Amino acid sequence: MGTLAIVSRKGGSGKSTLATNLASYLARRNESVTLGDLDHQQSMRVWLSRRPSAAPRIVGWVGDSGGLARPLIGTQHLILDTPGGLHGLGLAKVVMAVDAIVLPVAGSVFDRESASDYWNELRAHPKVASGRCRVAALGMRLDGRTGAGEVTEDWAASVGLPYIGALRAAQVYVRAVENGISIFDMPETVTQADRLQWLPILDWVEPVFGQGLDAGASLDTAQAAAKVIPLRPITAAKATTVAAATGNANPVGDSGAGSGPLWSRWLSGFLTRRR
Repeated sequence: MGTLAIVSRKGGSGKSTLATNLASYLARRNESVTLGDLDHQQSMRVWLSRRPSAAPRIVGWVGDSGGLARPLIGTQHLILDTPGGLHGLGLAKVVMAVDAIVLPVAGSVFDRESASDYWNELRAHPKVASGRCRVAALGMRLDGRTGAGEVTEDWAASVGLPYIGALRAAQVYVRAVENGISIFDMPETVTQADRLQWLPILDWVEPVFGQGLDAGASLDTAQAAAKVIPLRPITAAKATTVAAATGNANPVGDSGAGSGPLWSRWLSGFLTRRR
């Protein structure tokens, strides 16, 4: 069983975004995937409850970072979303249970300093030091126009932490969370730029799951047209919930105005499904 954990001491770092998208990608590859939630907020359970029945199945599992009992027998791949502030014995237990760890790092100096402290604690663990548990940093919600990606990559190099790429701040992720799906459940024409950013990430995690992963792989035309599912619109009442789940202060649109028509053009209101 391949197991990967996403850890960060800071809340709103993008752990849930990474966990749900990676689990969805594996599920679309017809892999048996369990999405484990070690956070008391249980964001993964909320996301799974919103997942359309026609979407590829992902099994939910609520664990405890203090005990880390194993999930159901038969689990092929396990993605763990961990609570913020995990340290000491709780962090050590996560390291012992997984094959790889991804540290999501946002663009602020506070996020980088927090991740540095985490990395110092992780690298001292015998399993990480011996290479039996791989660790890497990933830039989250970085604006390519500001050079934040280069700054984050330089920081990772300065502390000796492998850096596997960055994901932009995009409303496509916000809409995915709202609908219990991922960018890999959406049409490739809508998510092509974001899928390209996933290529180095999937390349890095490939040894964990023992298969060649291809974020750019598109569905067969007949399969893509077989069934479509309308996306639920984001309402004002849901905006706060979505913002909390994604760490995005403006879940409705990039600028707050005109986001509805923009999404109508991008998504055409549909989610494709692989049979």
